Amino acid sequence: FVKTVLDWQGSVVEVSSGQFHNVIAQIKLLNPNVELNLSGLDEEKEVRDGQIASPPDSGN
Repeated sequence: FVKTVLDWQGSVVEVSSGQFHNVIAQIKLLNPNVELNLSGLDEEKEVRDGQIASPPDSGN
């Protein structure tokens, strides 16, 4: 059971990461004449109060 949960969790992370990189590719394609600043971009971070920040600790 634990292996199944870990396999599923790994698959979710893989899909999420793939979607993140796909969105970046789409934004670049739609804005070919714009030099995008991607420094600090991180799929595990979120926008909070107008800044890129680590998500709050969920306590787990």
